[in-house]
Amino acid sequence: MSFDDLKAALVSMGVPEEEITEQAGREEAGLDSLGIAELVLILKQRHGLTITEEELHEAGTVGDVLGIIAGHAAAGA
Repeated sequence: MSFDDLKAALVSMGVPEEEITEQAGREEAGLDSLGIAELVLILKQRHGLTITEEELHEAGTVGDVLGIIAGHAAAGA
């Protein structure tokens, strides 16, 4: 999953596109508890990735979220 894919998912969740950068804080990019739950569902449904909410809560930035996703994608999760 690329940054653009993650950005598209976040935009589909209603996050303004201009607020989504790799350096943006997780909550700045709409990834509070509810946003994380929604992203977990999107990742499972659209990309077949199983990532827990707890894992994404550990991320500090959008770039960290992308790293977690990339790790799962590489592992074939």
